[in-house]
Amino acid sequence: MAKRISLVIIALTVLSLITPLYSTHAEGSTTMQVAPSTTVVGIGTTFTLDVTVTDVTDLAVWEFRLFYLNTILNCTNITEGPLLKEGGSTFFDSTIRNAYNATHGWLLAGSTLLGQVPGVNGTGTLATITFQTIAAGDTPLQFSNDPLVTFLLDSSPPPRHSIPFTTIDGTVLVTAGHDVAVTALTSYKTIIGQGYSGNITVTTANQGSYTETFNVTAYANATVVTAVANVTLAGGNSTVQTVVWNTTGFAYGNYTISAYAWPVPGETNTSNNNLTSPVTVMVTMPGDLMLPFGVVDMKDIAYVAKRFGTTPSAPLWDPNADIDSTNKVDMKDIAIVARNFGKHYLATFRFMQRALIH
Repeated sequence: MAKRISLVIIALTVLSLITPLYSTHAEGSTTMQVAPSTTVVGIGTTFTLDVTVTDVTDLAVWEFRLFYLNTILNCTNITEGPLLKEGGSTFFDSTIRNAYNATHGWLLAGSTLLGQVPGVNGTGTLATITFQTIAAGDTPLQFSNDPLVTFLLDSSPPPRHSIPFTTIDGTVLVTAGHDVAVTALTSYKTIIGQGYSGNITVTTANQGSYTETFNVTAYANATVVTAVANVTLAGGNSTVQTVVWNTTGFAYGNYTISAYAWPVPGETNTSNNNLTSPVTVMVTMPGDLMLPFGVVDMKDIAYVAKRFGTTPSAPLWDPNADIDSTNKVDMKDIAIVARNFGKHYLATFRFMQRALIH
């Protein structure tokens, strides 16, 4: 079939009012826009949004073409909004092309007042569009800038005059239905003196579209460090929590830190529920900060002494030197190293050589 003729031209043919159609998207107070501008929905959801016009004067004819990613959305229906009907009877038509090409679909909608009647003024809805989500992802809803398919016309006798306006595109964010995840994991220290504590920062996110309440557990190897119950997040939100790992009772050695967000009802994607830090944390004698690990010597004392008086904002700051976790390297930290000076554990000396190096 030949290339589709503009919907409005068809209507004007019926009315024997065929005229040249002109449209420009000049700056002005009148806008044609997607409302709401951003929509967040889940996979497999049917939803509607509007195309509205604001601050228009003497509107008698409108038409628009809207593009979208057909890997994310399919359009299922378009209905005329109430604005133009305020001026009398209308002729409305629409076409949907979900498979316009391999990546995009488009929809075309238009309406005209019947008869030589005054146009309408003000702000309102031109059309309501129904979409079905088919995959997670983001897609713009982008107006065509072709003045032959996106335009506003007034009610003047032929030839009708174009109404300058600005288009405002929209965005649809399609998320998985139920999906909680651990997205970041950091241990504040890489060396912790046995019996002392270190902070672990866990970032969890709700990547689904429903508000979820779930539990999070942090581990050192297979041992639970701490558990956080009843984390509540709305869809699309995230939160950062700091948990304390008290190393009392943990043997000397290197530990792999991980965190697990327990699945919520209806969750099918659990591959992102667990996250392991690429950096291991060593539990050793308090003050054992420098190679060779397994012995506290003058290098350890010198290392802490060089950072005496530093806080987290200082260039030489190292949280490992803040042995007692007071956010300041002071005499108490130096005293801890001095108290353990000369201590060693030969049985695990070689194992500790594999620990983190500054």
